[in-house]
Amino acid sequence: MKKIGRNTSCPCESGLKYKYCCIGKEERPRIIKMKNLHGDCGLEKEVDLSSDYMNILARSRIPLLNFFKDNDLYFFGTTLTVGDSIEFNELLQRGALTKNHLVERYIQRLKYEDVVFYIDDAATMHSAFESRERILKDAVEAHFNGKYTLSVPVLFAQVEGILREYGGMKLADKFRPNVSTQIWNSRLLFNMSDDAQYFNAFISKLFEGQQSQSSFNRNPILHGMSVNYDSQEWSAVLILIILEVRNFVWFERNTKSLIPGAI
Repeated sequence: MKKIGRNTSCPCESGLKYKYCCIGKEERPRIIKMKNLHGDCGLEKEVDLSSDYMNILARSRIPLLNFFKDNDLYFFGTTLTVGDSIEFNELLQRGALTKNHLVERYIQRLKYEDVVFYIDDAATMHSAFESRERILKDAVEAHFNGKYTLSVPVLFAQVEGILREYGGMKLADKFRPNVSTQIWNSRLLFNMSDDAQYFNAFISKLFEGQQSQSSFNRNPILHGMSVNYDSQEWSAVLILIILEVRNFVWFERNTKSLIPGAI
């Protein structure tokens, strides 16, 4: 059977691109390796979880994740509610969803007290947050006081620092976001595996190569080549990135494998 192109019109004749429509119905393999603890001298064997119900649910989110990605955003699950997801998906299926819908909802949902609470919580879970707690709170305060020229560069620097420490990267190492995508299948958290993949791609774009002075990118801002970053949207997204890393850390600490002997 010929593979359907992501950007082609969906065969269901909805008028949408395939990646925004029926791609979520496409079977996605979920194969994990586990050790056979009762024989074969502990050799590994593969377990196919592709038809697991949680995988089917995770697949249903793919069209919306693709829309966020194509609009240079990420689906920050710590901020959006289930109701938001349903609303956005309905708008997407009608071809009416825009980037403004997403940005406005993020800004609307972001509350000072909630952000400070999550930073405090993150500081108890990982040294990457604990050592930066004061800096993060100062930057968050600047954001909610409308001082985005202060919050944006500080948050950009701290996002890189947190991800470097969380990912075990040294200062000399080339920065590559590497939030784990490998541990979630055995925990039946397939959506987390997808989220990590999309998150890494999103962060990579914010840190990649040489960009124009007007782009939302780490290099022109932190190298002083851009002075055009007085942006509530950019500042809010950087705060949401930090909260999302905290989300990954929380799930790593508070979930465990449901598959005996999983690697």
